[in-house]
Amino acid sequence: AIGENAAKPETEAASAEYSTSFRNLLTEFTTGAQPVIFVRSQFWPDAVKDDLMRKVTTDMQQHFVDLSGMVDESCYARSERKIEHSGVAGHPGDKGMKVIADALWNSMLKASRNASAN
Repeated sequence: AIGENAAKPETEAASAEYSTSFRNLLTEFTTGAQPVIFVRSQFWPDAVKDDLMRKVTTDMQQHFVDLSGMVDESCYARSERKIEHSGVAGHPGDKGMKVIADALWNSMLKASRNASAN
């Protein structure tokens, strides 16, 4: 999970820099090892950043988990109880965390089945 606190790239140059930095990060994780990496889209959708991360992840033959279409208002903490701080209330609640965990787990199961089939 990465990207939520990064600024949205507003120019082609900023998009290229975001992609390069993200690729460098994933490359660092794979240096000297062969991990299976799962990158998820952001809880708060941002098509620009999500598309950049999806492309880099796919290019590096890793797994991108797309949360779009899975997150609705009921996934926010504010839907579960009254929270005074709007920033905190706008984060995933228990249901939102379960949606994220289930999406990641299902992607891991699928990858494991595909690896076993090969």
